[in-house]
Amino acid sequence: MLKRSLYPSLFALFASTSAHAIVSMEALHTGSPKEGFSGNGDLAMSVSSGNTDKEDYTLGARLQWHKEKITNYLLVSGAYGENAGVKSTDNRFMHARHIYQYHPRFAMEGYLQAEQDTFARQAYRALAGAGARYTLYQREEVGIANLGLGAYYSNERIDDDFTDGGTNSLWRASSYLILKYQATPNTTLVSSTYYQPSLEGADDYRLLEQAAMKVKLNDSLSLVVSLNHRFNSVPPEGVEQTDSTWTTAFSYEF
Repeated sequence: MLKRSLYPSLFALFASTSAHAIVSMEALHTGSPKEGFSGNGDLAMSVSSGNTDKEDYTLGARLQWHKEKITNYLLVSGAYGENAGVKSTDNRFMHARHIYQYHPRFAMEGYLQAEQDTFARQAYRALAGAGARYTLYQREEVGIANLGLGAYYSNERIDDDFTDGGTNSLWRASSYLILKYQATPNTTLVSSTYYQPSLEGADDYRLLEQAAMKVKLNDSLSLVVSLNHRFNSVPPEGVEQTDSTWTTAFSYEF
């Protein structure tokens, strides 16, 4: 059990952190799913009034079904925020993945994804892809390292606020490295790094880093502090190349 003296610090951290991030995909690559149906739900929110009038809300959920060598996942999340009555965050995300564990260290994956982010000028983005995952290292009491390689086809609609608006379709290679470390029996550290270059030119690529610390409060409830850092080498007009978000949330597993 977590020491009672840590609870005030953890709740203070939760109250002081904005809730903007997409749900982490780490469990898709490192989890040991239960037989049958299981999942978890995440909730983060921050409301301020007075000198600072700000509201941020994030909801996320993961559902999974596992039997023998097959696992199916569905992830959904959404975030909404207002600053002084003006919308400052608005995004949605859905990801479905089918995994076949061909060998204890080798798995094949296929996936579908859809997302929308108003402030990245992303009216929608849909993609379908497949790949392979290889376990470089795994010890239950220490951690795991997984390497994934594959490709996906994406169709993306950029809104028409600038001259570059329109629809863009292309193939991208996709690779990821997932590192998971069991720091203590109740504390897990995770780094998920994705690299996605266009197959039409190496100067067009996307990087995503998702780093998280998960602290188990009891058998079902955890506190998760995470950083999402995104880099787009060729962003839409008026959009920054880099986007970073800290989030602290409660996660309930069932």
